[in-house]
Amino acid sequence: MLFIKGKLEVVLDSPDVVLYGSPREARFAEITGRVVLTTKQAQSASSLIVRLKPKYQNSFNPVLSILWMSDITYTIVKDGRIDDASVEIPHDSSTGQQQWRFAMAIPGNIFESVHTPDVSITYELVVEMRTASVSRWIPFGKLSHSVPICIKRLPASDSAWATIANEPMYASAVWRNSVEMTAIAGSRVMHDAQSFEVTGVVRPLHKGMRLLCAGFEIRESLEGNLRCPTQETSQRSTVAKCLCEITTASLDPARSSGPVSSDTSSGVRFKMEYPPASIPHRTGVAIDQEIQVLGAVNVPCAYTEIQYDIATGPIRVSHELVFSASIVDEHGQVHNVRLSSGIYVFPKLTQAPLDLPRYEHSDKDILLAAGRRWSLDSSTVA
Repeated sequence: MLFIKGKLEVVLDSPDVVLYGSPREARFAEITGRVVLTTKQAQSASSLIVRLKPKYQNSFNPVLSILWMSDITYTIVKDGRIDDASVEIPHDSSTGQQQWRFAMAIPGNIFESVHTPDVSITYELVVEMRTASVSRWIPFGKLSHSVPICIKRLPASDSAWATIANEPMYASAVWRNSVEMTAIAGSRVMHDAQSFEVTGVVRPLHKGMRLLCAGFEIRESLEGNLRCPTQETSQRSTVAKCLCEITTASLDPARSSGPVSSDTSSGVRFKMEYPPASIPHRTGVAIDQEIQVLGAVNVPCAYTEIQYDIATGPIRVSHELVFSASIVDEHGQVHNVRLSSGIYVFPKLTQAPLDLPRYEHSDKDILLAAGRRWSLDSSTVA
């Protein structure tokens, strides 16, 4: 028999691998899943190998692939013997499936996944299998299958970085001793494919100013080997924004069809939607009291229009939230004023991380196995 008749696939418990902490301090992570062989009859595997490897882009694809590591290999079956850490599930005649469960470790200093129009760091998990009926010297006598996998990183829960990132965001600055701008959010952490709510405050320091429009945007900065493997460059782009054009009609709920509300005691509050296009005069609003602008920025999906924050590596990614306002001064001049503050885009966990005990937390230690204890009196030296 020269060829294996069947279908081989690898099914991962999660398509993502999350590392905790910086590359210098992160513990290893595990990729868990099962290899499924679908055949009419049970097969005896002589070799079953799982590899984590960097994914090469097509030669016709202009995206630059950064390949920094060799393959990480885990052997499930070697010479017909299954590894002690793996489990084989016998062939099920009703489904025709024969399975092997595995768990392979990857180092904590591996680079995170990145995919932009110019550069890419991507990974795939490849499984290869030979049965006992096929010789290892036959070139095409094996089955293989691959699936993409993403490497993500989060700060350790007890790190200073995580503490600062989860604190409420409050950024404020004064422009020309005329207007004070403030951006407020519940946290500096945002997740992809979700809405991030933020409040902007425009407070006048003297009268005579008018507010035309205000809005928020998320800017992304990339640094590293973006277009050439030997030369570092940088680029910035706006990945998401919301804008509100403020008019005098916004103060009149009867004339405005948008969800605009006014509160004369604490200032004017505007939700981030455009006013009706039929309003002929857009002269703005007099900044004679504190104006609050409520915004909700829709964060794009990761690896499509936005990347996760990356502090170290060949590609570094950072983000900032920009609160912008178009202000007319007392002389009729229009000024575009911007206030920016750093934010973090992190992956959202589907399950809470394990609370692993530290050396000082001896009350959390659990004895997994006890070996035989030998007495010095009864021991012998050969």
